[in-house]
Order: sequence, then C-alpha cells, then structure tokens
Amino acid sequence: MDLRRLTYFVTVAEEQHFGRAAARLHMTTPPLSQRIRELEAELGVQLFERSTRQVHLTPAGARLLHEARSALRAIDRFTDLADTLRRAAESTDQPLTVGYCHGSEHAALAAGQRFHETHPQIAVRPSAITSLRIFKDLRDGRLTVGLVRPPIPYPDRLASQLLARVPFDHVAVPQNSPLASQPDVYATDLEGQPVLLVERDDAPTYHDSTLGYCAALDVHPAWVTHPATQVERMLDMVAVGSGIGWLNAWQAAHVSHEGVVILPLRPVERFDEFYLVWRIDEQSKWVKQFVEIAMEAYQS
Repeated sequence: MDLRRLTYFVTVAEEQHFGRAAARLHMTTPPLSQRIRELEAELGVQLFERSTRQVHLTPAGARLLHEARSALRAIDRFTDLADTLRRAAESTDQPLTVGYCHGSEHAALAAGQRFHETHPQIAVRPSAITSLRIFKDLRDGRLTVGLVRPPIPYPDRLASQLLARVPFDHVAVPQNSPLASQPDVYATDLEGQPVLLVERDDAPTYHDSTLGYCAALDVHPAWVTHPATQVERMLDMVAVGSGIGWLNAWQAAHVSHEGVVILPLRPVERFDEFYLVWRIDEQSKWVKQFVEIAMEAYQS
C-alpha cells in the first residue's frame, strides 16, 4: 500500500473536489485523479462517485475513510516516536546548543562554563539571538536549550522555568554627555534626550517594557530605534553618540566600553524576567543537568 495514495484519498474526501484537493496537496489535478483510480483498482473498490462539479464518497469509501485516517495517524505516531528515539540515541554525542537573548549574556555564558567544567566531554555552543528566534529554533530542533524573555509560546512543545528577575538599574551614556558627570541618572534626565529603543518586531517584551517605564514616569525621550543586538553592539552605538542605552544589573556588573560611562538609574521600577526553555520531548539528560546548574547559580 502506497501511503501517499491514502493521503490523497483522505484529502479528496475532505475537499469533495479534485481541484481543491490538488491545490492543498501542491500538485495538479490529473495526476491526483490518476492516483485515486490506481488506489481504487488496487483495492477493487470504488471510493468516489464523480460529477463535473464535485465528488462524493461511495458507501464503501465512507467506511474506508475512517480506517485511512487511523492508519495515517498511526504512521505519524510511529515516525514521532522514531524521531524521539533517534534524538535520545544521539544526545550523548551532540553538543549542547544554547541560545540566549540580549540582557542574559553573562548568565548564559557563566552557566555554560560551569556546565562544561562539570561535563567536559560535552561541547557547549552558545548563540546570541533574539527570544523570538530562540523559540522557533527550539521548536524546530536547532537548539537544545534557551535563555529568553516571556511570553513563552508553543506550550504543547516547550517547557520553561523562571531563572531570575533582574532589575533594570543602569544606563550607558556617552563619555562627553553632560549626564556622564552625575553620580546617578534619574528618569527625568532622559526627557528629550536620544535614547536607544530596540525595534518591537525583534524584541516585543523588551520594547514594551522600555516604553512602559518612561510612560509611567511621564518622561518623553527622543527615541532612537535599532535592531535587537547584543550588549557590545549597543555600547558601540552609545560610544559614537547615537543615544543612551539601557543595562540591567547583570550587564552593568560585567561590561565596560571605551567612551562609555555606566551609571545607576533612578528610580528602579523596571525588571527583566529570564526563563530557561527546552523542548518537552527532549530526551538528553544533559539538558536537565544544564537547567539544574543554571538554577543553582542564578535562581532569584
């Protein structure tokens, strides 16, 4: 039995039209009609009554439709299980691929270093990308674990655990800015100043929280939008005078840049939440080990 013919049979039965079924299957009508006739000849049963406008299941076709769907579902379960077993068999040989978003750089790299010190036989490959990209790559199997901002999509595919809630309590200002000589920067000091704002399409949670912080304090910066980038590139923009950048406590404690002054921000009313995420069906024991190591070091 050619499983493709079963798929064709089910699709034509659902559409009741060869043209619509062919479009859904990304093929043309004549070969689809021919495959159905071949299936009928193989079974020795007429599946459809055909007219110029529609096709209808025969009584025999209606009875066989349920069994065809059951067979296709069984094949899906079979291939899903085989894929799970394959990943489990490969898990000890494959590197741990870790995606981390802007703001979580130090935590992700420190957790990766601690994991590798404990399990030197497993390579760790970090990748600095946006949360949205991490979710997609986890879903599609291109990443093993991620460090992201919420919300977490694909609840039927991804597991998650809150790692830390980190205050946004610093800003990065150009060295020649009048603000650079102050001991602290207050939100009101940002009124009318060029301030960096990541584009919403790249990082909606980060973008919205930035706007919300200023709106709540009735502060109106001159926003300078830019694509999502890691902290080093943001500091490059600050150093050349593009605008004032935002830093959370993790970043402020571990970064520096020529031509940039990092100062405390007041008031502290904005926080970054970071979650560890991984596939629900992930079989590698190393993912559990990585999550445990990261939680031990950074749980809020």
